[in-house]
Amino acid sequence: MIFFKYIIFGLFFSYVNSQTNVTASVDINRISQSETIGFKILTVNADGTPNVDISPIQKDFNIVSGPAQQTNIQWVNGAMTSSRSLSWTLLPKRSGKLNIPSLKVKIANQIYTTKPIGISVEKTAGRADLADLFIEVKPDKEEVYSGEQLTVTYRLFTRLNLSIEDIEYPKSVGFWNEDLRVTQTVRFRDTQINGVAYKVATLYKSAMFPTQTGKLTIAPMTAICNVEKPSKRRSRGLFDDPFFNSMFRESQRKFIQSDSLTINVLPYPNSPPVNFTGAVGQFDIEAWVDSQNVKINEAITFHLKLFGSGNINQFNIEPINFPQNMEVFPPSSTFSRDEFRDLLTGEQKFEYILIPRMPGSFRINPINLTYFDPDKDRFIMKRSNPIDITVTPGGNIENVSTKYGKEDIAILGEDIRYIRTKTSKWYRHDDQSIPIWVFNIYLLSFGFFVFPFAFNVFKEKQINTSGVRQAKNALPLALKSLNKKVEDPFSYTISIINQYFKSKLFLSTTNLDGMTLEKQLSGKVNEKLIIELILIIKICDSGRFSPDSSQKMNTIQADALDLLKRIDNELS
Repeated sequence: MIFFKYIIFGLFFSYVNSQTNVTASVDINRISQSETIGFKILTVNADGTPNVDISPIQKDFNIVSGPAQQTNIQWVNGAMTSSRSLSWTLLPKRSGKLNIPSLKVKIANQIYTTKPIGISVEKTAGRADLADLFIEVKPDKEEVYSGEQLTVTYRLFTRLNLSIEDIEYPKSVGFWNEDLRVTQTVRFRDTQINGVAYKVATLYKSAMFPTQTGKLTIAPMTAICNVEKPSKRRSRGLFDDPFFNSMFRESQRKFIQSDSLTINVLPYPNSPPVNFTGAVGQFDIEAWVDSQNVKINEAITFHLKLFGSGNINQFNIEPINFPQNMEVFPPSSTFSRDEFRDLLTGEQKFEYILIPRMPGSFRINPINLTYFDPDKDRFIMKRSNPIDITVTPGGNIENVSTKYGKEDIAILGEDIRYIRTKTSKWYRHDDQSIPIWVFNIYLLSFGFFVFPFAFNVFKEKQINTSGVRQAKNALPLALKSLNKKVEDPFSYTISIINQYFKSKLFLSTTNLDGMTLEKQLSGKVNEKLIIELILIIKICDSGRFSPDSSQKMNTIQADALDLLKRIDNELS
């Protein structure tokens, strides 16, 4: 009887030990905002690897690293216990009472739920408490209008020797961001704060343009630094000299974070005019043509230039009404920025090819540009000068080719031209036998007579259908090109996109931009596809200078490939 009790107890003990247990824990639950915590999910006696979605944690914490996996197996009194763990390093986004929420852990076909964990985060120490190392964030103004430039500068102050391991640039909702300075190599200079010596370096400078009104928050910047500090060693006489102490230094990993900013975005004091397209700043506009006196069917170039300071590359110009008797080709555009000014300043040029098809006098009316000047608190309208064009007859509608050769023209002045000078050979009326070479001559003559016309018809058909054939082959060629691996995927992708739309939309140039493609595709494809296309173009334009370009470098060609497929499906 006792023997059976031991057997039942052993089976029960084995059953208890074989039960799967899932727990979540942290290494510390009271920290400052600049410190990290270790978060671990541990599974015991699990049949498979745990799978967990930790996205709910990202509401209050940044994931610095992880997940790190670890497996452990133990034998206790002949019973095996296995455990698997997943670990992350977390950095709090704000101070206060934070919560690591309950997470669902999936193992095989079973779902387990962890318990929530409370974390107390003290406010980041200020300059008085953390005088050795901090990030200062400084806006040039705290109140702006919608679309007005806000320049934000992030500077690192330190009294320690350090190296920067990584920087997480701020990502804020409600702003259009233009990088003014992204630090590739940090350069420190000496400065003083209240008589205390520091080294300071500018980490990042950004031009931010709010796209909505109200109280908007700019997220903080986070930097991971490896800070040198003397190692804690016992005094050893001669080797306690400062010279030798400099040889025994330890590196400590520190996470520092700037403050977040709250910006008040004001609405415009007056209702915007009907032709206002979002330009905010100080701008001017000019227009001209390379020739005002042309012949019919001669091409001329219409130039339009926008220049000034503000959100110059974020708004559209109003549609240009060219004379109806002129054929207009889609414009090419260029944008150049003054790299030596923090205020976003530059010029945007557009070039239109015009071909007048009828003689007469024509006028290109002034082009209006309405913008809001935040310094004057009012809307201002600038307009270009009107342009008069005189078109005279004389241009060739098409190239005319003569059917006569040089030898034919040389003998046109002779009065009589004999077809045959030798004595003809006659056949009797009742003689039906015609030599075979006569048929051959007739066939050959017929062939010489018909061939030029057939060839011209075939050639003309090939020319007329070349655009259609290019349009049909536009997508296969683009897909084939985007599957290639290249060193600079950003420049390569934008060139393939431009070539695709040139062939697909029968355009005359590959110098396309987001504004041109938006006008060409409007009403032809879904508005969401146009927004995706403009976003990819902007990513390609920023290229390797973007802070997160390394993440997009491997996916930009695949994203463009998928987008072109969907656009082509709607254009077909």
